[in-house]
Amino acid sequence: MSRWKLYDNWSAELTGLTVEQLREHRDLASRRAQHAETRGMGRNPKAARDWRKKLQAVEDELLRRGTEES
Repeated sequence: MSRWKLYDNWSAELTGLTVEQLREHRDLASRRAQHAETRGMGRNPKAARDWRKKLQAVEDELLRRGTEES
C-alpha cells in the first residue's frame, strides 16, 4: 500500500485496523497536528485542522471498540 493511500482513506480504513495499528495512527496524527500548529515548523492551520479530524476519528474508533478511556 502506498503511503498516500493511507492518508486518502484514513477514516474508511480505521475499522479494519488492529488496536496496535490504531494507536500508531493516533500517535502519527497527534504529531502531525502539533507540527502543523507550531511556529517555525511551517505553521499551517488547515493541515492542523485536518490532522485533528483524523486524530478524532482514530480516538472515536478506539472508544467504539472499548479499548481506550479517552
